[in-house]
Amino acid sequence: MASWLQQGLGIKWFTQHQWHNHQLVHKSTDVSSETSSYTVDLPEALIELSIQPHTAAQTTSCYKAEVRITPKQAELAISGVQLTMPVTAEQTCVWKPQLAPQDNMAIGDNMFRSPAIIFENAQHMAAFVPDLAAIEQDYRIPHVMDYTLQDHSLMYGLCSYEETRHVYHKLTPSAISIQEPLTFRFYLVEWTKQADARDKDYRCVERFLWNTFAVEAKMPAEQELEAIEGLRPYADYAYSWALDRWKDVTWQEFTLSSGEEVGGVVFIVRARQKPGLGEEDQWREPKSLWNQAWFCGLRTAYGYAQWGRKHGREDWVAKSEKALNFALSAPQQSGLFPSYFKAGDDNSWENGRWYMSAPRRPDGLDDYVHLLDASWTCYWLLKWYQDVHADERILPYVRNYVNRLLELQLENGAFPAWVNPVNSDFSPYLIESPETSMHIMLLTLLHRIEADARYIAAAEKGTEMVLREVVQKGRWEDFETYWSCSRQWEGKQHGVLDARSGLYNQCNFGMYWTAEAFKDLYEATGTASWLDAGEQVLAEASLYQQIWQPPFIEVPAIGGFGVMTSDDEWNDARQSLFALTYLDYYRVTGNTSYKARALWAMKASFYMMYCPLNPVVKAKYERVHPQFDEQDYGFHMENYNHHDGSAVEGLGEFTIFDWGCGAAAASLVEFERKLSQMTPSLA
Repeated sequence: MASWLQQGLGIKWFTQHQWHNHQLVHKSTDVSSETSSYTVDLPEALIELSIQPHTAAQTTSCYKAEVRITPKQAELAISGVQLTMPVTAEQTCVWKPQLAPQDNMAIGDNMFRSPAIIFENAQHMAAFVPDLAAIEQDYRIPHVMDYTLQDHSLMYGLCSYEETRHVYHKLTPSAISIQEPLTFRFYLVEWTKQADARDKDYRCVERFLWNTFAVEAKMPAEQELEAIEGLRPYADYAYSWALDRWKDVTWQEFTLSSGEEVGGVVFIVRARQKPGLGEEDQWREPKSLWNQAWFCGLRTAYGYAQWGRKHGREDWVAKSEKALNFALSAPQQSGLFPSYFKAGDDNSWENGRWYMSAPRRPDGLDDYVHLLDASWTCYWLLKWYQDVHADERILPYVRNYVNRLLELQLENGAFPAWVNPVNSDFSPYLIESPETSMHIMLLTLLHRIEADARYIAAAEKGTEMVLREVVQKGRWEDFETYWSCSRQWEGKQHGVLDARSGLYNQCNFGMYWTAEAFKDLYEATGTASWLDAGEQVLAEASLYQQIWQPPFIEVPAIGGFGVMTSDDEWNDARQSLFALTYLDYYRVTGNTSYKARALWAMKASFYMMYCPLNPVVKAKYERVHPQFDEQDYGFHMENYNHHDGSAVEGLGEFTIFDWGCGAAAASLVEFERKLSQMTPSLA
């Protein structure tokens, strides 16, 4: 048996409305093969556990285990079974894919994207890994797993569950009849750490998952051109939907009091706002334009500016210029500027105004600038300057902001999240957070355009803080972790460790900024340790990537991304950002698994689009929204299985161009250019 588990394995069997504990009895050990067997002989079933060595590259030890449940009668009603495995005292749990803050909760298989529960001490790293291939082969009862700090024990088994709050998995044992033996399998893996290894470096776990289950062989290099060409029609659907077929709802343009003509695709539209049905002005949320970390109109305009020019749509290019005007019209106050423009109460833009911070924030910060949003906007202004055209307004605007940003950096290198532009007071939330990494991305990009030692000095100082306070503590808290749809409650509080696991709540958006920041700082300075740290972060982010097609997910899933440890949506729109990150890491390191991950993430970015290229998803849309037809090709829910109260068959009622098809298409434009620079045949 794995050295990091203790003796005292047990089985919990659900009968008569409660769980019953049974001790597994050691049956035999084959010394020559190191295979161990254990049993529990119950009146209704024989439960057997076998653990045997398994060969896996780059591991210190690896065991493959199987639990087999054999009915003793013609038909067995099984409601739930759990194998419990005590962990040795010197091992600390450092990662699991979902938190389960209450006693009746567990990690359901809806969170099995790249599933592992990871432990660590000074000398070793260990992981419990469900066998995804076994789940694909025999899926009769949902799989569940967990680790709890109170008894320092692992659990894996079979039991129904339901989503509760947003989003945890509550066990709901319900009887299912079986006639044939039922099995579930898993791996127990261990690695010896190098003497100088940093804490929470999951690259060994990421490699094991990839090598054991992933799909690299399904997309060989010679098919890259075909894969990318196959995505181009999606971009056409996206832009034609927002800028042509639905433009009377989606495209908004107006003249500011200064006389500036501005525009953008509106923040959010509902399926029922389809033109011609009479509900075009029935808004789900306030009618608004955003340049925020998720919903960034400038990022999507960057896409249709280049796509329009490439495909002869000068009207799309003209619209993109109005989106640039809108971004640059945000009034600066000592360098800081707002991110959110809301129409007036009568839904007219003429009566609208700017608000310093978009609504995804803590209460009481209406007049505070979210520096993350401002730096993201400036980052895309610089990318526009580099890749679209060098508008003379951009650099002075960005410089003005960056000069104020540098003044706000704290002594320890951090940048606070929300700042009062008048007096520089800042909110107590997210003072030392991965949001600092976004500012590093901006500073290194500006340094590339116009070198300034101040930018690199501030970036290095910030990066050291992120490595020390975020990466090595596993504290991936950002605005989305607590102030999005998955909000704070008594079991989930900013800065507070989860009581049942000893882990922080975490979101992977910060992992994106940080992997990008470390890579950019490496390229700016040549310091190899920053690239090494970036690969460490990217390995943790990879634990959110979907490396298989689960039998319980109806839509395509391979390559897509989840979000956080308290949300179980799939195919989230952030995958179009991670696609570019993986591609850059492939360019820098030559690691081919990064290229494969990049291609799959890019492909997954269009899985949820309503169009003929996605027949399963298209049929689902037409069941949920029967008014849809070819006029609506391009409508694109931001993810699948989003528990917002409106979802039917995993589909919601709305789309956000700037965090859906527009974002995906913008990434495809950039992805093609990057890949063609690495692969001349794609040019």
